Amino acid sequence: MDFTGKVVIVTGASSGIGAATAKLFASYGALLTLVGRNEERLLRVAEACEQAKGNKPISLLLDLTQNNSCEEVVRKTVETYKKLDVLINCAGKVVLSTLFDNDMDGLDEIIAINLRVPYRLTQLCLPHLTTSKGNIVNVFGAPMRSRPGFTPFCMIRDALERFTKFGGLEIAPVGVRMNAVRPGITRTNFLSNFNISEDVMDQVYEVISQVVPTEKIIEPEEIARMILFTSSDICPNLNAANLVVDGAASWS
Repeated sequence: MDFTGKVVIVTGASSGIGAATAKLFASYGALLTLVGRNEERLLRVAEACEQAKGNKPISLLLDLTQNNSCEEVVRKTVETYKKLDVLINCAGKVVLSTLFDNDMDGLDEIIAINLRVPYRLTQLCLPHLTTSKGNIVNVFGAPMRSRPGFTPFCMIRDALERFTKFGGLEIAPVGVRMNAVRPGITRTNFLSNFNISEDVMDQVYEVISQVVPTEKIIEPEEIARMILFTSSDICPNLNAANLVVDGAASWS
């Protein structure tokens, strides 16, 4: 696979899977636009990307849920590189919320970043991807049993599955592909969002691994490799697919 000269937007690039994906694309020669919300981590990722092949990425510190942020990402990318080949929708978050909460804040928050942002970025990127015959990869969680507090997250996850299926069908006639890479439990900063301290993180992952048939926690680099493969031209008929990488956990 060779991405030399290919222009790639990666959202959620300041940590976890997004960061690993950005670094991997950089090592394959891609020209990158990195979008994140943590300045220190985003700059570290950008530096690592530049060291790979000498290509300095565009680094955008943005909250994509704010007005005109998605527009700014696409505008700056095309102004700088004059084209666009791949969109990686990796930004997302989990907010615990239940039907017993007497507000819509939790649902509105994850709809905004997990669903509305990839939809809007796809709309904005589509004219440029049509020219390059490029593709889109959506990154979101693998199927899982619902638990109290995760109802909104599961709703959005299923909506993204449909978005990928029907989006891929809709854009196929113009030569653009859309697929999803759906990781299971991956070693990212996900657990820290639930106030789990770093000193017990390994123990928590050890417990979690016991419910995964392979008994392995996924590393971000593994998911990045699947995203790279999906973004390549190796399988030109791979379209509207939801590719689950979870060690068979969703079937156990």
